[in-house]
Amino acid sequence: MNTSTTTARMRLVIPAMLLCIIGDYCIGIEPRHSEPLGAVASAGWLTIGDWRIALSDLTGAVGSVLYAIGAVAFVRWLLGNVHPAARAGRIWLRLYTVGLGIGCVSFLYFHIACGGLIHHFKVLYEVTGGDLSRTTEAWLRMFLPEAAPFFLLFIGFDVLTSIAWTALILMRVFPVSKWWILAAPLLSAGIGTVCELLPLPFSGINSGFESLGWMLMFVCGIGLIQRKDT
Repeated sequence: MNTSTTTARMRLVIPAMLLCIIGDYCIGIEPRHSEPLGAVASAGWLTIGDWRIALSDLTGAVGSVLYAIGAVAFVRWLLGNVHPAARAGRIWLRLYTVGLGIGCVSFLYFHIACGGLIHHFKVLYEVTGGDLSRTTEAWLRMFLPEAAPFFLLFIGFDVLTSIAWTALILMRVFPVSKWWILAAPLLSAGIGTVCELLPLPFSGINSGFESLGWMLMFVCGIGLIQRKDT
């Protein structure tokens, strides 16, 4: 695959992540100071319309397909053109490509899983006649079987990719400005969490920052390929 084809496919990640950001905000925005219900659930979920969940699933699905095309192209280029001299660099590069690969299935899974969990909570709330205690108890039972794949995939594609991306920049395997470390999905999500301190009339502004980090990471990768090709 030539460089122009690789970068063209990687550019698909930009609209992919824009779609994912739309999906993130569809299920992430809720009224300010919504009551937390346990470690994950929130009473604000009751304000999220079913159409928002459906739109999140749709944008997540299309975004996941576009991301996969760009991610596969980037992985192929990295494995064929980046050869770190240090063993540590080679290990981090391999782990980074593994994280990119896991993301090909994880984006779709997370959009559908998160939307489904919110929808289940809303349905249970109606079934229990508005009893938040019973709703939360039943919802936690539904979530428990999904907890293992949910968190394992999160560690695989988000945590692993973020750490590897940071390591590759610090080790100069990727010779770019250290400011690009902020594109690591977890760090960009952290920036979004800080933005939650803004006096906005709603919460959830941080919802789209993780996907923004993935988009910026690929923007940096495109620039890296173009510089290496000149």
